[in-house]
Amino acid sequence: MFYIINKNKITMAKLPKFMIADDPVTDPDNEYIFHTEQPRFFAKRVEEDEESAYIDIVHEIDNVEDFFKNDPAKKEELLDELESWYYAYLEWLDEDEFGDDEDDEE
Repeated sequence: MFYIINKNKITMAKLPKFMIADDPVTDPDNEYIFHTEQPRFFAKRVEEDEESAYIDIVHEIDNVEDFFKNDPAKKEELLDELESWYYAYLEWLDEDEFGDDEDDEE
């Protein structure tokens, strides 16, 4: 949760389920996805070679295996959802980038 402070009123706001995180100082080549709900973890796109890539958990805040009671299908379902979200995010970035170029031409 994070808080919004507005003229002496503090409101709790709900984080989105997935957030993009990066570390431009110590790891500028990677982009991470933060899963903000239980089980909380950081994942990233792992490239094995030019043709093969997948999303994998790289740091757990909560124990993912314990959360899913060692049910790999539930964990895989969450990673599939995260992957779909991430690729939709990348498409949005591409569309936004092209939109900015069109705005510049006007």
